[in-house]
Amino acid sequence: MMPRRFIGFFALGRHKIDGRSWRSTCTDIRPEIQGILQHALPSPASYCAVSSSKPRAGNMRLLARSIHVMTDLFNLARPLPEGKRPSPWKPPRPSPMTRRALLIQLARLGDLVQTIPVIMALKEAHADWILDLLCPGHLEDLGRILPGISTVGRWDGTVWNRRARQAEKEFRPEYVVEADTDIRAITQEPYDYAYVLNQHPRAILAGALLAQESIGAMTGRPLDPTLSPWGAYVRAVAKDRSENRIHLADAFCGMCGVSPPKHIMPIPMSSVQLPNDLDPIGQSCGPWIGVLVGAGDPERLVPAMAWTRLIAGCLEQLQGSRVLLLGSRQEQERASWILASLPSSLVGRVWDTTGRLSLTELAQALTRCQVVIGADTGPLHLAAAVGTKVIGWYFARARVHETGPYGQSHWIWQAEAVKREALHLKLEREDLRRMEFLDTLHVSPVQWPIEETIALLSDGSAASVDGWSLWTSHRDRWGAYYVEAGQAPVAPLQREHIWNELHPTAV
Repeated sequence: MMPRRFIGFFALGRHKIDGRSWRSTCTDIRPEIQGILQHALPSPASYCAVSSSKPRAGNMRLLARSIHVMTDLFNLARPLPEGKRPSPWKPPRPSPMTRRALLIQLARLGDLVQTIPVIMALKEAHADWILDLLCPGHLEDLGRILPGISTVGRWDGTVWNRRARQAEKEFRPEYVVEADTDIRAITQEPYDYAYVLNQHPRAILAGALLAQESIGAMTGRPLDPTLSPWGAYVRAVAKDRSENRIHLADAFCGMCGVSPPKHIMPIPMSSVQLPNDLDPIGQSCGPWIGVLVGAGDPERLVPAMAWTRLIAGCLEQLQGSRVLLLGSRQEQERASWILASLPSSLVGRVWDTTGRLSLTELAQALTRCQVVIGADTGPLHLAAAVGTKVIGWYFARARVHETGPYGQSHWIWQAEAVKREALHLKLEREDLRRMEFLDTLHVSPVQWPIEETIALLSDGSAASVDGWSLWTSHRDRWGAYYVEAGQAPVAPLQREHIWNELHPTAV
């Protein structure tokens, strides 16, 4: 049986990855190691950068001890192929003339795209540094075309998941050799700095293993459970978002000790081609409208009939318009239903690409659109990052001020949260946990801003919709912010106060 102290190391990659999916999701974690893996996230199925749960000091001490176990086992395992035990490995120091930094982002598509501002900010602050990226394997190709990144390290969640499960059943020294080989495949010598953006043991341990110094969500020595000021702020946002005005992408900058970038460079897409039969997309006159038919979370799914009404309205009211259906393979059935529900006279102006595009091809398809509409935040971020205008429908847990598309002149319809009073529930005073839950409860809207979205596309008018508010995006020296439609683009004052309170420290 594998030593319990060592499980944390193999658990670095315990999440199941579908290489063709847009999203990564964790598998269920067995109870005996759940405490090790889960100190920064509310559930093992969540792999985000923010969390409301508290770190467990015992788990962090256990993970810290595993580092020493790893070192001993690495030294024990290395001689196996040659039969000769080497002296302890001491990696050479990089040249003082060039600093090497590794940006660690092991979360979803949307989080990776929201890492672009911190990449730009780090390059502005340290133009001569080599900046590499470590991301999940299924996002590797997209990571390679992000501006400012030199090389991309692949974190193969499937392989680490398999290795962890095998080692739980029966520990063998060759598992350590394989793990050591994977770590060395990322880098032969440690980076000067690891910028760790995820408050999760996987990312924190990766930073401790791959670099001489870790900067980001945590502070102090490697695996110190103390949150950095920005890490604490991001975690607090997960609890109470009502007054927050700092965008998550800008909070990433603060974590890394830099201010938001002066300029944002769109993802260059010239090297990416669409399949031959889809290459005519965006080539004809008239507006091309991308519609994201699905969503990463079931609670954020817009009814297919709502999309049918929106598409039909766009095709009927916007002269020469065409619609591009976008989604993963799991959303092909929804797309087929939408097509079957449209009048036959309109079907010829709809292109269905669901399940046919890789992530980089999706990014290329998004550049062919004049606007992209949807509730799936990851592809919405990607559309904004390639320079396409976005109209988002945000509801459930999606919040415009934290994770609205980054940049200028994007539109977001934000559904209002359900208040406790509206539920007509009589809560006992001692039932605090239930009251806290109801404070942030969201339900699916009863109506959708369909005609109002079409009006935005036709003449830019902003009609009101019951249960929704409309916001437009802006940027200044403190990063991105959203202002309610019809109001002057005045940045919220609390943003500057928060930045002064949590001012970035120069590296």
